[in-house]
This record gives sequence, structure tokens and C-alpha cells, in this order.
Amino acid sequence: MILIADAGSTKTRWILVNNERMLIGKFESAGLNPTVFDEETLSKNIARNTQLLNYAGYIKEIYFYGSGLDDDESYKKMNKVLSELFDKAQINLYSDMLAAARATAGKEPGIISIMGTGSNSGYYDGEKYVSSIGYFGYLLMDDASGNWFGKQLLRDYFYKKMPENLRKKFKQEYKIDEKDILTKLYHKPQPNTFLATFSPFMSKHYKSDYIKNLLTRGFTIFIEEQLSTYEQYKEVPLHFNGSIAFTFQKELLDVINKNGLKVGKIIKDPVEDLIDFHI
Repeated sequence: MILIADAGSTKTRWILVNNERMLIGKFESAGLNPTVFDEETLSKNIARNTQLLNYAGYIKEIYFYGSGLDDDESYKKMNKVLSELFDKAQINLYSDMLAAARATAGKEPGIISIMGTGSNSGYYDGEKYVSSIGYFGYLLMDDASGNWFGKQLLRDYFYKKMPENLRKKFKQEYKIDEKDILTKLYHKPQPNTFLATFSPFMSKHYKSDYIKNLLTRGFTIFIEEQLSTYEQYKEVPLHFNGSIAFTFQKELLDVINKNGLKVGKIIKDPVEDLIDFHI
């Protein structure tokens, strides 16, 4: 059996198939970012899904794609955890960016972007990443991500740039408390994840011109400031992976078309598309 995983800081999706591409099961576990969690937490986050572990002895290959695998220490930590839980499997570890690339572009060149809790991008030559502007976290980057939009919503709420009817709904839905927000932003771990919890507000009130304009602004900034740094961005398709890109693809496509760029594939998550790549 072959196990494929797409892991982030908050959630991990697993899909188990046999060599004939027959689906055995789909599973979900907590986040598995080795730069965020220690070995014990990583192991526990997997082990809590007892249904998945019931198949451990039958799994021969694991293709694990995740965030936080960019340095040797994190790579070794994740490899050790998986090897101990799935001791009969060959472990293959890759970045979440490569998952997005293989799931959208396959073996063709393209610029790949992730838009979920955070955001990132890179130029993919059909086999590997050739160039990337680098990733410096939510303080410097993450344009058009869940946490970026969450921050804009909070700013607009406090600066009273959000329409009054939406301000009332925003305050009611999130029970806005200034002290609580300050604590979670500056004294609690993972403030980026906290900021992203406000982004679903955009789906609930999608018909508002304010929300549509905010989406257009975020996607325009992402393309004009980040994707334009790649020499090939006008020549190859732009592919997107992540909940933000998938949910609000109408506004994203409008911005792409307005800039005269090539539209690629837009998916919510890569797990099932990776089956075609590996089998």
C-alpha cells in the first residue's frame, strides 16, 4: 500500500491507496510542521488517528509533503517520527511547494503558488523548483493568505473602514475583545493561525462589495509584487493551491486575466491529484 500525506501547521490530510490505484481510505490528523512541534507532539498528532495506524504494517511507501521541511534538522525530525510509526515503509519527504507543483503542473513548467493560512510561490521547471523569492513568514510575506486577509479585516474593523453593517456582524461573530486580540497576537504561539481564523468571514459575507474589493486588492498585491519577480511569469501558466485561492477563484481569475497572464490549475488541496503523479 502507498500512503500520501499533505501536512500543514494546523491539519494533515492522508490518502491510502494500493498499487492498482484503488482507494483504501482517507484520513485526517492534526498539523505536522516539524519547525513548530517537537518529536513527541508530532508522533502524538499522528497516533491519535488509530484508523490510520491500523494499516501501518501494510504500508510499503510513504510520500509525505509538508511545510517546515526546508532545513536538515526538521527533515531528520519528521523522518524519524514517520520511520518509528511506519517501520515497514520507505519514507519520502518533500516540501508542500513540491506537492502543489506536482498536483497542478505535473511535469510541465509553471509558477506555483500556495494560498492557505500562509502563502508562498516558486518557479517549477517540470521536475524541481528552480527559483523562489524565499519565504520570510507572515510578518514580511504571506500576501493574499488567510492570515493576511484576517489582518486586513481586523485593521479595517478598528479603523472603521469596514461598512458599519459588517462591523456589527464582525464584532458579534468573533466577540471582538481588544485585550484578547493583543494577547493572542503578542503573547500566544502561532499568531498567524489566529489571524487566519477571521478569513472565513469573507465567505459568509461574500456578496458585499467591500469583501470583493478586499479580495481583488489582496490578489493584485500578490501578483504584482510577488509573482512579477519571476522572469517567466508572463510566459508560463500560474497554478494555485489552497483554500483561499480555491474558494475565491473568481476574483483571482479576474486579476490574472486583467494582467494578461496565463491561467493554470486551481485546486483546494493536492492529495488526490498526487495519486496520478505517483502511481
